[in-house]
Amino acid sequence: MNKVRLTPEAVRDLAEIRRYISGELGNPSAAQRIVGSITENLRLLERHTPAGPSVEALTGHPSDLRILACSKFTAIYNAENSTVSVARIMIARQDPIWVLFGNIEKQM
Repeated sequence: MNKVRLTPEAVRDLAEIRRYISGELGNPSAAQRIVGSITENLRLLERHTPAGPSVEALTGHPSDLRILACSKFTAIYNAENSTVSVARIMIARQDPIWVLFGNIEKQM
C-alpha cells in the first residue's frame, strides 16, 4: 500500500477550499463534506497509483505528474516508490496544465 503525502501547497489548497466554502459561502457543513470527499478520493491512490491520466499523455510535455478528478476538484500528484505526493488541489474549472506550466506552446 502506498503512503499519500500532501505537500504544504496542497494542505494550503485544502484549507483555502474549506475557508472559502465555510466563510465566503457561509456553509461550514458543506465545507466539511467537500474536503472529506476530496481526501477520500485521494485515498484511492493508496492502492491504485495510476488512478488518473498522466500530464505527459495529456500534453506531450515530459512530466511525471498525474491528475486525479475529485468531484469538482482536481488533484495533481506524482508517485515515487511507495509514496504518492499530492502537489496541488484546485477547482476543476481551472486548467491544471496552465497552473503548473503556463503556456506550454510558447515553451516548445
